[in-house]
Amino acid sequence: MKLTDLAILFVIIVMPFILILRVKSENLRNAAYKSEVINRYLDAAVEDAAEAMIVRGSGSRIEISREKAVNAFYNTLLINFNITGDERTKSVFSAYVPVIVLIDYDGYSVMSMEEFANSSGEMEQKMIWKPKKPYVYESEGYVYLFTLDQNVTVYYQSENRFYEGLPEDIRLKMPNAHVLDDGLFDDVRRRTIVELIRNDVNTAINKHNKYAARFGITYNFSPPSISDGDWNRNIEDVGFLAFFQGIPIGLNGQRYNSFALGAARIVRKSSYYIEKNANDILYYHREKCPVLTERYKPYDSRVECAIEGAFPCSVCRP
Repeated sequence: MKLTDLAILFVIIVMPFILILRVKSENLRNAAYKSEVINRYLDAAVEDAAEAMIVRGSGSRIEISREKAVNAFYNTLLINFNITGDERTKSVFSAYVPVIVLIDYDGYSVMSMEEFANSSGEMEQKMIWKPKKPYVYESEGYVYLFTLDQNVTVYYQSENRFYEGLPEDIRLKMPNAHVLDDGLFDDVRRRTIVELIRNDVNTAINKHNKYAARFGITYNFSPPSISDGDWNRNIEDVGFLAFFQGIPIGLNGQRYNSFALGAARIVRKSSYYIEKNANDILYYHREKCPVLTERYKPYDSRVECAIEGAFPCSVCRP
C-alpha cells in the first residue's frame, strides 16, 4: 500500500474522532461560560435581596422583611434572564429554586415548596416561608440560644431560669455550663447554626423533586457539596441564601447547580485591640479591657490578632 493511501486511510479513521472531541470541547467551554454567567445573575439577585430585606424604622431600629427580600431576588433574577412577561414561564423558572434561607441574627427562616388546599379547596403548590427557627442547642440540662455574635441566652432547666449576655459573664453565674468555656463556645455556636440550617436545606432540596416533576423538570435535585469553610462564611452576618439548580447549560445534559449568599452587614462583631506592654510584647485585649489604653485599630477575631504576633491578655482573657 502506498504511503499516500495510508495517509488517506489515517485521515478517514482519525478525523471523525477529532471532530467529536472538538465538539465536546466546545460544548464544555460553552457550558462553563453559561455557568459563569448564571453565577453573576445569582450573585446580583441575592445581593439585591440582602439590601431590600433591611427595613429601617424610627431611630436606629432595624427590621428584617422576608417578603421584600424574596421579591427583590426574583425580580433581579427574572430580569437578568429576560423573563418578565409570561407567568407560566415564570412559574416553571422558579421551580429551579428549591430553597431559600434568610439568616437572621437570632434564628433563620426557610422558604421551600409546599402543597396545600387553597380557599377553593383545590390543591396548590407554592414556595412559602416556614416559621422562624432559633439557633438552639441542648447539653447537660442547659439550653443555649445562640446568635450570630457572642451574645447568648442560656436556660437552666433545673432552676427554670434564663441568663442572657456574653459567655464570660454568664459563666460566672453558671460554672457548670461547659459550653460557655473559652475555646469551646464559638465552635459549638458555629457548628449548631450550620447543622440546623444545613439539615433543613437538605430536607427541602430532597423534597423538591416531586414538585419539580410537575413542571416537566426531570433533573434530580440533591443537596450540593458545600465545605465547612463555606458554611461558616455564610453565617458571619445576617444574609439571604439561595440555591439554584437544574437549569440546562449544555448539549450533553450538563445542569447548573450552585448557591449564593448576600450579606446585609448589620451584625456588630466583637472587637479586639493590640497593644504593646512595657516589655515591648504585643497583647490583644477585649474592647473594654481595663488595662487597654489605645484603641486605634480594631480586629474582628482572635485569629487575626494571633497572626499579628499578639498574645491574649491575662486580665480580660479574650
